[in-house]
Amino acid sequence: MPTRLTRRSFMSAATAASGMAALTALSGCATPPARASRLPRQLVWSTYGVGTGTYNDLAAVANTLTGHMGVQVRLMTSDTGIGRLAPVINGTAQYARAGDEYYYAFEGDDEFASEQWGPQPIRQVWSPPGNYGVLVLADSGIETVSDLEGARYPRLVASTSMNRKLEAILNYGGLTGSDVVPVDLTYGEQIDALRTGHLDALYQNVVGSNIEELASQHEVRWLDLGGDDSSRYETWEELAPMVRPGEFTGAGMEDGETAVNMEYSIPLTTLADRPAEEVSELVRGIDEHFEHFRDATPDAESFGPENVLLDPLVVPFHEGSVEYFRDIGRWTEDLQRRNQALLDREGLLTDAWPSFWERHAGDDDVARRWKDWKRENLPALPEVQDIDEGGQA
Repeated sequence: MPTRLTRRSFMSAATAASGMAALTALSGCATPPARASRLPRQLVWSTYGVGTGTYNDLAAVANTLTGHMGVQVRLMTSDTGIGRLAPVINGTAQYARAGDEYYYAFEGDDEFASEQWGPQPIRQVWSPPGNYGVLVLADSGIETVSDLEGARYPRLVASTSMNRKLEAILNYGGLTGSDVVPVDLTYGEQIDALRTGHLDALYQNVVGSNIEELASQHEVRWLDLGGDDSSRYETWEELAPMVRPGEFTGAGMEDGETAVNMEYSIPLTTLADRPAEEVSELVRGIDEHFEHFRDATPDAESFGPENVLLDPLVVPFHEGSVEYFRDIGRWTEDLQRRNQALLDREGLLTDAWPSFWERHAGDDDVARRWKDWKRENLPALPEVQDIDEGGQA
């Protein structure tokens, strides 16, 4: 039988795998008010590197919670998916605003199809929407996705989720990974690589200090992913089920100018055993103090309770968050049915994984075999029907 991952047993492996930066203090010099909430006195959240839009947004939220709720929040950063999620699993951090590794960890897919990992009890807590896509320099001659043929294209180190999206974007333009020249680098290295000519395109959040600085120095272009041809999106459900096309305006665009790229959430996540009263207090605090950070970054507005993305729903929400969404009228019967189906799926995954690993631990293609097993043995998830085009219930 395989060794199951626990917070204690995983500590040493996570430290080696994460490549995480030192904790960044966000509390400032002011003394916070006396704590009047059920949150712990100190929380650690893991996320992307300093300067990214994701980090900046989370820093604004963290500073607000420190100043208005008396809870010290520190951010731990990493440029890799496992590095962002491992601290939650090993207990170093309580929450993570990670990339789609939250989904792959829940499913036990790809690099998580291993003895050290397997399916994990991940829960969504708060899911602000964001827009992400491929950007090029305007003088590159690349105007559409199909023009990327032969281009130097990012292949991000230890970031399976973003690499799948990069593949899905190529598919939109009728291309595959074999049509471009892959360049191996980390997410945070892309901007410098584009500047120096080592990359012809990069994958980024459409807002953030780093991308804004680039757009202030060079004329840039976001490749549009819109249109009425549904065949362009045929592989998206398999490669990136948490994604949908979404309209945006971002760095380097004129006032009133919009385009379409990938819209999805990089949610704040935790483990299933996080106390419900704590999670409920946290999300209510984000709501109640939203006005204090909503203008702190170009994308902080997305943290508003009316903007939270509830669909596509691919990992269950924590019961503390469900309680909150139900109280404000955002939770529907369809969402509850889908959420419960995901909880049931988690139970099936957890029960099946030990014996599956025992049978296939030595296989080179264990990750593919696991996906095949799930496809053949797990029931289909119910669709969420009563969600409008803005993701609102």
